Amino acid sequence: MRSFSLSSEDTFDTVEEVEDPGGLSLPVPIPTIRISPPRSPSGSNNTIKYHPNSPGKVAPSRKNSVKGDDRVTWSKKERLELFLRRHFRRKNLERTFPILKWGPQYNVQKLISDSIAGFTVALTLLPQALTYATVAGLPPIYGLYSSFVGPFVYIIFGSTTAINVGPAAIQSIVTYKYTAGKPPEYAVFLCFVTAVFTLVMGIFRLGFVANFISAPVLSAFTSAVALTIIATQLKPLLGLSFPADEFVETLQGLSQHIDDIKHHYMEKMFRCMTKNFPRVEKILWLFSVTKSAIVMLGSMILVACWYPDQPFSIVGHISPGLPSFKPPPFEIFSPKDNRTHSFSDIMKEEASALFVVPLLGIISHCTIAKVFAGTSRVDAAQEILVVGISNAIACFFSSMPIGGSFSRTIVNVQSGVKTPFAGMITGIIVILALEYLTPYFFYIPKASIAAVICISCLFMVNPYIILPLWRTKKMDMIPWAVTFLVTLFAGLEYGIAIGILISALFLLFYSARPRVKVGTRQTPQGTVFIHILLDRSLTFPSVDYISNQIIKAACNWGSTDTPIVIDCHHIQYADFTAAEGMRDLLTNMSNMGYQVFFWKVKPSVFRVISGTMRNSDLPLCRCNTEEELHAVLDGVHRRLSMFHPFVIRDGHKLPSFSYSMKNKKSSSVAKTAASAVSTGVFI
Repeated sequence: MRSFSLSSEDTFDTVEEVEDPGGLSLPVPIPTIRISPPRSPSGSNNTIKYHPNSPGKVAPSRKNSVKGDDRVTWSKKERLELFLRRHFRRKNLERTFPILKWGPQYNVQKLISDSIAGFTVALTLLPQALTYATVAGLPPIYGLYSSFVGPFVYIIFGSTTAINVGPAAIQSIVTYKYTAGKPPEYAVFLCFVTAVFTLVMGIFRLGFVANFISAPVLSAFTSAVALTIIATQLKPLLGLSFPADEFVETLQGLSQHIDDIKHHYMEKMFRCMTKNFPRVEKILWLFSVTKSAIVMLGSMILVACWYPDQPFSIVGHISPGLPSFKPPPFEIFSPKDNRTHSFSDIMKEEASALFVVPLLGIISHCTIAKVFAGTSRVDAAQEILVVGISNAIACFFSSMPIGGSFSRTIVNVQSGVKTPFAGMITGIIVILALEYLTPYFFYIPKASIAAVICISCLFMVNPYIILPLWRTKKMDMIPWAVTFLVTLFAGLEYGIAIGILISALFLLFYSARPRVKVGTRQTPQGTVFIHILLDRSLTFPSVDYISNQIIKAACNWGSTDTPIVIDCHHIQYADFTAAEGMRDLLTNMSNMGYQVFFWKVKPSVFRVISGTMRNSDLPLCRCNTEEELHAVLDGVHRRLSMFHPFVIRDGHKLPSFSYSMKNKKSSSVAKTAASAVSTGVFI
């Protein structure tokens, strides 16, 4: 309560925050403040509405003409004004456009740090763009086409500081899976598909979908993808040429053509790997983060000096300048079959790619965001929206699918980046490279590109997760091993599909097999009862298992004279199928002569269970507190001891009289339980 007064004829004493009654079709409840004057002697309480969005303005509440209806009416203009104020508040705008939050605080010191980081990332991005385009089976120039849009978009929409959006390893290898041997326009079409898919997920806040893939599955898939990339680059690295795209096919081809390996390629490979060796990082950090650029530059100068007598296969001519701005292709001519593929044909050919490519891009991007966010919260929906907007714009510049890059993000962080504005420097350098440096890319040896790819992907293999998995939860080794082997030997699309399926099966298994803890307890009056604790919600996959466990507990831990108490304080939710299962359980337990009590049931859960028993004559008992439970159990116990074949004293069963009434116990127990307490806990 806060004191509040108005400079008008009437002065009011108290103010309380309430929500709009919502009776009128407002889009959302509008927070208002109800100003309550002291009650008049007659007991009436006239109220007016004060709107926080209009300081100092007080609007009298206009009530509907229906008698007794206190809902407020609003004109169309007022509704539009309230809607705009609700959805275009500064907080919502800063969430959608994070630049509004960090932009006003930008200064010269941050600009210097971002310029250094942006320049360093650009030195890493230029060779990576060429290599990732090669991984995707595209001409190297498409890597640069895919590199300059993402950094600009992330400045405006990015919710973290260091992520660099552009060509990435996973998107490249998955793109190659669907575009190998096809025109580059297929990769541009996949970029458009990725944009549509991720924009829909971002707008409707569906980022939680990425959380359904577990860390072991993601680690196994990434490791297998890295090994597959390395295998595909062994051919240009060793100077071999044979048809093979998969991991196993490449290994078989290498074994068959091992005598054809060119020794000068071996020398080149070891020279590139030596320059990429991590010990360089101990000498000078700058050389370590730009080692790929150093290899490319050194190889390019070497070939230029030898040209045209160089012994290496080189990249060749690359068209200079920025790509033309044009819509993504919806009809593609394929020289392979000499016909034009329509939009429907492309959709049929790339059916699985419509989900695999965007989904993997979302998962990898969100994972990178979480890793580098530290303890800060990551807005997954906003990051997905960034990926969607980046691909939506990039597809008009002949880009392949893009997303966050782990390696370049690491370089960005280590370079001391302060804000996403570092992407401005990176994007400008890429544009300048497209304008002025592409003629010099003619001399880059393909072996150098392959060596850089192999070293970059080698660090994506994560064998260090195996030991922690074994120590913590051995069951998680199953999805890791299956995903790794299937991805490596069967294919990427099968690997990720199997990984998602196994993750879903594990979730369903744990949902269908909740923990049921059984024990015996005793009231202060000495009444012994069976205590059954359920550790999660009542859902249809688990209701049969829970019912069987309760019946087993009743048979093994007591007799028909021992009350059964189901502790439901962990249960937050129950569905209709589970409620019917509970009804059948109570029916069976009643026919067997057992008494069942529900303890600490939440009202929402109890409504679902009791709703299925409206037409049933079974007693349904709910106890909210421990004192209430003890009173009910002791009351039932006193009545049962009058006719049961034994009595309970100090927690021990003592014979009382003959067992001739055993067949009559069921109906007697039901009647006794129904009339045990008259406090309203029985329904």
